[in-house]
Amino acid sequence: MRQISSMLQGLARSMSLGKERKEAEEPQGTVLRSSGTLWGEGSETFAAACSRRGEKGTNQDTSIVWEGYGCQDDTIFCGVFDGHGQWGHYVAKAVRESLPQQLLCRWQEAVALTSLIDGEKRLGDCQFDLLRQSYLAAAAAVDEELRRSRRLDAVNSGCTALSIVKQGDLMVVANVGDSRAVLATTSDDGDVTAVQLTVDFKPDLPQEKARIIQCEGRVHCLDDEPGVHRVWVPHRDAPGLAMSRAFGDYCVKDYGVISAPEVTQRRITARDQFVILATDGVWDVVSNEEAVQIVAA
Repeated sequence: MRQISSMLQGLARSMSLGKERKEAEEPQGTVLRSSGTLWGEGSETFAAACSRRGEKGTNQDTSIVWEGYGCQDDTIFCGVFDGHGQWGHYVAKAVRESLPQQLLCRWQEAVALTSLIDGEKRLGDCQFDLLRQSYLAAAAAVDEELRRSRRLDAVNSGCTALSIVKQGDLMVVANVGDSRAVLATTSDDGDVTAVQLTVDFKPDLPQEKARIIQCEGRVHCLDDEPGVHRVWVPHRDAPGLAMSRAFGDYCVKDYGVISAPEVTQRRITARDQFVILATDGVWDVVSNEEAVQIVAA
């Protein structure tokens, strides 16, 4: 708990001071791939990222902030990726590099096609639908890319992926796995409160469990881990995956684990302050309200 609180406080300090500027200029915008801060050029965007190794050994978390996403000044892509398994840190980095590019390619194609068929006026009406379909197609392409990779063994390793695309006042959130997005917003009485934007996709969620069982997978807890539901193959106590959606993990892809993201939207208002994207290790020990208060302070 102390380490997580310290990490969030470090994130808050970065947001208030903006000292660490570890970013790379790229043809399509400015990209941050490590702990640090990023000030958007020509926009009001500001982002901070922080990652620390826990007690388990290798830090398998990674992140990306891409300001000017798709050469659009009012657009930003942010994502956190949590690896698991022996090669999970490599899988997480591979998804971090591939997903934004795959999404951008499909999104731009969809926008161009819609403009050609229905004209510019129609774009505003179907902005979310275009992004949602692009996200679903991109996630499928990334997972297939991992499956065919000769460099990565993602049979028993994988990663979650939580990302947002914010364009103007539209924020689209896509979640694969058990990371979480929490929005800090101002209530009617002036207090900063937390609004959870995503579902933690654990195997015991009714719709997730039903899909896994229908595919002949199993969901149960170990005796020494009461309350921690895991996914198992039919006739063997393996692999014990603690989430129901992930990239990679091909040993359980035939048994109900999927890489399809849940994609939702929210219109940002003047009351909304900031969004926290964090992996499950943070939310295991810090509540939504605690995280928002630490960063807001």
